[in-house]
Amino acid sequence: MSSGVRPERPLRLAPAPGPVDLAGPDRATLLTTVDAAVGVLATHLARWSALPPRWRGVPAGPDTDPATVRRAGAEARELPHPAALAAQAEALREAATLVRRQHVDTAEDLGPLWDTWAGPSADAVQKRVSALARSAHGLVGELGDTADVFEVAAAHTAAAVRDLAGGAAAVRPADPVGGLLPAQVDALLARVRTDPTVEAPLRAWAADLEERTRLFLAAASRSRAVGLEAGARIRERLAAGGGDPLSRSLPPSP
Repeated sequence: MSSGVRPERPLRLAPAPGPVDLAGPDRATLLTTVDAAVGVLATHLARWSALPPRWRGVPAGPDTDPATVRRAGAEARELPHPAALAAQAEALREAATLVRRQHVDTAEDLGPLWDTWAGPSADAVQKRVSALARSAHGLVGELGDTADVFEVAAAHTAAAVRDLAGGAAAVRPADPVGGLLPAQVDALLARVRTDPTVEAPLRAWAADLEERTRLFLAAASRSRAVGLEAGARIRERLAAGGGDPLSRSLPPSP
């Protein structure tokens, strides 16, 4: 019997997927809702700038610029897709399971040899098997750790999607801003200098518009920050692991 190192302990199981809440609107629904909100806000904000400054609840600036709202809508399309991130995490865990299974099968096939095979050649094979086992242990751990990062990113971006959808819904596109349609706002603005009765409805319109804009832009800003953070964490993890672990975790194609 060889005195070489015995085969490594069995590989640990790949960690089970963590709870990832992917509830929320699908991509198409989210973007449709965002586009509708952007359309309403941009249309009304273009008129808001004609309002006497003393009737506004907030000063003019970037957050009352239609271009800011349109940019927020465009950035919504850059938010990572939570379901795609969760699918990548699942693929990584499946790859870890495959690596483990291949290692276990190999260990079982070679197991009987250690009781009958001795000598320098047996020692060399045992050392090689042990080295492969250590590599497999490392790869399973790397795959599991990377899957964790993708799962966290999926959960965070799913929450960001729900937040963004809520901000867009708060614009209430089907509900006229301040009870006024754009044409009605135009008619009131045309009488600003001659009719004091337009002040009250225009003030109410401006207050409603400013609140809807605030809610949408705040949600858009939060979701963008979450998306950027998730992307950064994924890139950081992949860079630390030398790239996509899936590219070297699966057996070669026949």
